[in-house]
Amino acid sequence: MKFLKISVLLLLSFFSNLSNSQQITDEKRQIWVGYITQSKFSDSFSIWNDFHWVPESFVIARTGLTYHFSNPLKTTSTVGYAHAWFYPTNQNKTFRPEHRVWGQTTFSHQKESFRFFHRIRYEARFRGVITDDFLQNEFNFNYRFRYLFQTRYYFKNPQKNQFFVMASDEILFNAGHEIKNAFRLDQNRISLGLGYQTKTMTFQLAYMNQLIESNNDYSFRMNHNIQLLIFHNFNLTKKTVK
Repeated sequence: MKFLKISVLLLLSFFSNLSNSQQITDEKRQIWVGYITQSKFSDSFSIWNDFHWVPESFVIARTGLTYHFSNPLKTTSTVGYAHAWFYPTNQNKTFRPEHRVWGQTTFSHQKESFRFFHRIRYEARFRGVITDDFLQNEFNFNYRFRYLFQTRYYFKNPQKNQFFVMASDEILFNAGHEIKNAFRLDQNRISLGLGYQTKTMTFQLAYMNQLIESNNDYSFRMNHNIQLLIFHNFNLTKKTVK
């Protein structure tokens, strides 16, 4: 409990000071909707699918194959492909497509009513080039590395369905020869919210503060997101009839 409080306070203090000390050039309020599924077809493998939509910002669909390790940390590793569309900017009309090859590893652990979740994600990003509001037959390329830490506190409930509160922070870095200095901060996302979990589904409503660093200088954009995420687990394994 003490460790959780100290960690959350340090994270919030650090990124609050970061945002206050940097130049915020633009702020937006957005709605973020996501639907994430895991379809397990054997004891070791499942299919990952997720879809996210932020109106006037982006749409992304992601799929992948997940391997489930047999260990106390419930470790998983996933590899897959994603396709994104980014809305036009500055009164242009052309959407920017993006192809992503991605992979991630997750693990979690519990202490009493707390659940701690970690996710490390890698993305190879092929981003469409737009010139004079026309999509070109070429792509820019860079890597992105992401680390997410989330804590949930579950309220005691004699039933299987549970309410929880959550806090998370995800930090994202860009890398590659097209990135200034070859490695730099891309975004930081701090979320606070609450949720409801059943045997197969989880509903999570949160506020996300999204700090985005410019690719050209050290100014920032800030998005205030109201985020609704729905997680859905499917068990496709055959039950043995006794």
